[in-house]
Amino acid sequence: MKAIDGEKSHANGKELRHCDFVCGWGAGCIETCILYPSYKIIFRQQLHNLLTIEAWKQIRSEGIGKLYRGLLPPLIMRTSSRALMFGLYDEFCHKMKCSSESSLTLCHVKAAMLAGACEALLCPFERVQVLLQTSAYHETFRNTSEAVKAVRPHGFFEFYRGMSTVVFRNSLSNALFFTLREPCRELVLSSKARDEYSRSTLNSVIPFMADFAAGGVLGASISTIFFPVNVVKNRMQSQLGVPFENPVKIFSTVWRERNGSLKELFRGVQLNFTRSLLAWGITNSVYELLRKHLECS
Repeated sequence: MKAIDGEKSHANGKELRHCDFVCGWGAGCIETCILYPSYKIIFRQQLHNLLTIEAWKQIRSEGIGKLYRGLLPPLIMRTSSRALMFGLYDEFCHKMKCSSESSLTLCHVKAAMLAGACEALLCPFERVQVLLQTSAYHETFRNTSEAVKAVRPHGFFEFYRGMSTVVFRNSLSNALFFTLREPCRELVLSSKARDEYSRSTLNSVIPFMADFAAGGVLGASISTIFFPVNVVKNRMQSQLGVPFENPVKIFSTVWRERNGSLKELFRGVQLNFTRSLLAWGITNSVYELLRKHLECS
């Protein structure tokens, strides 16, 4: 992770933090537009316990017109989420005066968890996205506006159904991502590789690929760890107008429905891993590329 460094940070700290928000937004936009169809397949697997080919056939049978149905909420959510994730992490690190020597400190963990908790305020976008992707509601509402109108009569808190799981997921996953991101990059970008690209015309390609590899592997691993949390969240958020239930109770229900099988609980995890590998590889490398070209540091 970039250093929050001495006099330069004090002189330009405001500009740098603003730049991180912009770079996070841009990275989220590119990643979401490229990978949205894979999100939809994984969602159907998590919700209906389908095989990948079955989920794909279901979506294909609905036609190309519905392939990007529900894109607006995740597009707004992910661009905003990535802007908050990177921007607020930098902000909290600055405010808490976290060390610039290493990201593996308690201070960085706290900063990352706070940023993740703030991201959870965007839960309504995730909630509407889930409703739009649920096949049971295809005839109930046709677009984002109709989905919002359908939720509104049930009260303000209906938009935040499943928020406890979102806070849990975001805070812990952010802590892992931000504390391990720089060490993973350094592991990929060995001393030998650094010497080679410093003397090479490929000096912009190699660090880009290192950012892609570090972000991708780390993001995919974290996403796999929290896969069951997303299964529970999707089950909670696919419901409308019913009493709120405890996430633990929802997990118990899902566990029974899937015959106490880890294989069935993690159904869709292979595609999720591949999608996360690409998503976080794109996000991390594009974020760093934007920071470089916008001269954020």
